[in-house]
This record gives sequence, structure tokens and C-alpha cells, in this order.
Amino acid sequence: CLGCKQNEILWLYSSQFIVLGLVASAIGCLLGWFAQEALFHLLRGLLPQHVASPGLLAVFFGFIIGMAVLLGFALPPLLRLKQVSPLRVLRRELEPLPSSAWLIYGLSIGIIGLLIWKYTDDIKMTATILGVGLMTLLALGLLIYSLLNLTCKLLPSMSLIWRFGLQGLLRNSHASVSQILAFSITLVAMVLSFTVRTDLIDNWQKQLPDNAPNHFALNIFPDQQAAFQQELQQQHIDGSRFYPVVKGRLVEINHTPVQQIVSKDTQGENATHRELSLTWTKDLPEENKIVAGNWWNNQQTGLVSVEQKLADSLKIKPGDLLTFTVGSQQINATVASIRELRWDTMKPNFYMIFSPGTLDAYPSTFITSFYLPGTQKNVLNTLVKKYPGTTILEVDLILKQFKTILTQLTEAINYLLYFALMAGFTVLFAAVYATLDNRIYEGALMRTLGANRSLLRKTHIIEFFALGLISGLLAVLISEAIIYALYTQVMHMDYRPSLYLWPVIPVAGALFVGMAGCWGVRHVLNKSPLRVLREL
Repeated sequence: CLGCKQNEILWLYSSQFIVLGLVASAIGCLLGWFAQEALFHLLRGLLPQHVASPGLLAVFFGFIIGMAVLLGFALPPLLRLKQVSPLRVLRRELEPLPSSAWLIYGLSIGIIGLLIWKYTDDIKMTATILGVGLMTLLALGLLIYSLLNLTCKLLPSMSLIWRFGLQGLLRNSHASVSQILAFSITLVAMVLSFTVRTDLIDNWQKQLPDNAPNHFALNIFPDQQAAFQQELQQQHIDGSRFYPVVKGRLVEINHTPVQQIVSKDTQGENATHRELSLTWTKDLPEENKIVAGNWWNNQQTGLVSVEQKLADSLKIKPGDLLTFTVGSQQINATVASIRELRWDTMKPNFYMIFSPGTLDAYPSTFITSFYLPGTQKNVLNTLVKKYPGTTILEVDLILKQFKTILTQLTEAINYLLYFALMAGFTVLFAAVYATLDNRIYEGALMRTLGANRSLLRKTHIIEFFALGLISGLLAVLISEAIIYALYTQVMHMDYRPSLYLWPVIPVAGALFVGMAGCWGVRHVLNKSPLRVLREL
């Protein structure tokens, strides 16, 4: 209307965003430096005394990430300016987003993916993060849309104040979905970090049987094995079986080098890059279950039984020929069976168990585990003095130290999540201020038609408290689903829902988001209706 060309308008706003991005990225890098120093302080017990300072490359990548995110999501709306006539703007008739804008969105996501790949140096992990992340966001977005549509159908049965309040969420559903997603994902991360720190290890320890072994004795020499066992019996200490151990490395499967078979970052790769503890026994150990093949009889030699997950990772099946190196010698064994076992029994477990007589020619030591109550800890001093070559691991102390480390790590993670929570509030305020003019106009019309400040205030409270409540409910639902999978599929534990989360998280979300949202729209109540109508 004032004579500016479309390209000039595009460059005007683009330059403003570029300057904004540079300033914001600089502030972000500075805040990142302070956050890093705070994290070093939290984790000072786990890190070396002298830690290298971040280099210029980290600052450069910080600027790149900031500019990529800003321009990637700001350019598509700016590109619409070139295709919109002044008359359509004055009439508030905007066209849908062009296909070129979606390409820019895709390009910005691609740049973020390249940066993730740069940091992880793992293309598979990068693809997994992007793929799972996008699918999760899509699924959650559809779920939130469904909840909003259900709310829309229930509006006619609600009172006037509730209808006005919830219509604020439904009127701008795209912004509502983005806000709910931002708060829900942040709350999920915080709930998970809290649950892992406080509940997971404690629940795992509670599910262990009474008198479960809490000490391991390793490197017991064969000529001391009988005396060591007798010492435990004299002290009335409950112990598990003694297993002979020979150190060996798996090198070939059916005459094919194992490195040509194993996949990167799998259990098979971890097991084949180190020596394994090999053992032999006549009877199938407790907590072991044959899932393929058969256990051997007393006369068979040259056979081996393989743990199921390792067998799946290396594609091992009964009848395959495995080659091991023990010292400088090689030994072949035929796979007789595949075993499923529980690693959480606190008893010796093995990837490879051989039939008796297969490993007799090789030097070995023994391993066992036993339960020792806190009142008998002095027995350890006796065992160490009598058997100085034996290594005794105190599992209860290791778990205590692990809990300490886990607590420090989760505190550091929560420290970072506070930034994510602030980002969620930033999204909320941005959405509020983007619709502030419309809210002021609607408030003026409602007050002109007889509504008072109390009615407007209540509608705002309902709108933002409902937004926080939905975010909290969704966060608890997602958290419980993840915890269920963690307990049942990873830890193989009985799942117990965290009932206290269901009222606490939604109420907390409603309070914090509600207060922040009401503070953001406080100008709606302070504007005079007459002044607003004169400015139209």
C-alpha cells in the first residue's frame, strides 16, 4: 500500500530475523557456557580434575543450530508475503502454505539431522532419532487433535463459562497442539528422570528373592576351591554353585570370521571384542531354559550351549560350528542348544557353557556368589587374608555407588530439562502474544455485550488450566507406557503403576501453565472496550 516491492519486504523481514538469530545464538552460546560450568560443578565427583574448555568449533555449531532452527521455521511464513496481495492482507484472507515452504521445513530438519550425525558419528542412530522422533510427534499430535475434537463435541452440554474457555483452545488448534506437545514432552523427560533415580533400582532390589547373593568371589584357584567352600559352610554363608572359568575368545562361526558376521553396536559386537568367561557343567543351571536344541548327556564332549540374545545377534543356531581361541590354541565346538537365562538372579551366568571334558586341558579358576548380611561383613577380612589371590566383589556397595552416580547424572539431566521447560513457556507466550490482538478485540466485544472482567478472567483460567491439565495427563500416560516397557521388556520386572503421578503431574501442569498463561493475557482485562473499538 505504501509502495514497497515484495522483494524489499521479504529482505526487510529476513534481515531482521538474521540479526535476531545472531543475537539470540550469541546469548544462547553464552548461557550454554554457564550451563556447562554448572554441570561440571554437579558432576565434579565423576569427572577428571582438569576438563578441557569448549573450543571455537562448539561455538560455531551453536550458531549454526540457532540459525538453522530460526530461519528454517521463519522463512516459510515470510515466503507467503510474496504471494499475498495487500488487499488480501487487509481483508485477512491468507492463502495456504505453498509447497516450497514445506521444502524449507524439510531442509531445516535435514540440517538438524546433519548436526546430530556430526555429534554422534553414527548414521543409523541419527536416522533412528529423526525417524522415531517424527513418528512420535505425529502420533502425539493426532492424539491431541482427537482429544480436542472430543472436547468440541462436549461443548454444547457445558456451561457458558466453560464453553468460552475451551473455545480458546479449539479456535487455534494448531497452536494448542504445539503448546501441549512442548509441555508434555518436557514433563515426560522430567518424570522419567525422577522415576529412574528414585524407584527403578529400589524396585529391582525389592523383587530379588530373600538372601539373594550380594557378593561374588572370582579367581579362586582349583587347589583352594574345596577349602573356600568349606570356609563358607563353617561361617553358615549361603552360596551358589562353584563354576570353573576359562578365558577364551570367539573368533569364527562355521569357519567364517566373526567380525564379518557381527553387526555394529550390538550385543554380539560387545561380546566378540573381548574375552568371554567359558565354563562347563553336566547339569543345566537354574534359571536357564532351553529354547532350541537339546542339553547333552554325560558322555558327549565338544558341545556348547549359547545364550539366546547373543545367538540371535550372531545368527547362531544348533548345529553350527564355533571356533574359540584359548591362549594361543584353538578349540572347535558344535552348538547343541540355545539357552534363555535371567541375568538378574545375582548368580554366575555365562554366554557359553561347554559339555564336560571339552575344556579340561586348559587352566581354569572358579567363580561363585554368596549372601552375606551386614552383620557378618568381618568375614570378608578373613577370606581376603586366607585367599589373597581371590577377588571379592561387594555388589551392595557397587549398587550404592551406582545409585549415587545415577542421582548426580539425573540432577544434571534435570538441570538441562529446566531449559526445555523454559522453552515450553516461551512457546506458550509466543502463541499468546501472536493472538493477543484478537483476544483484546474479542474481550472488548464481550464486555460491550455485557460480559464483566470476572467472566473474562474465568474463561482465561479455564483455557490455560485445561491446556496444562491435558499436557500433564498426556505426560503421565506416555511416562507410564515407557516405564512399563522398561520394567517388563528390559529389566524383566513386575510393573507397578506410579499412582501418585496421576494427580500430581496434571495438577502441577495446570497450575504452572495456567498462571503463566493468565499472566500473558493480563492486558486483555486492562484494555478499555471503548478505546479498542476506536482503534479498529
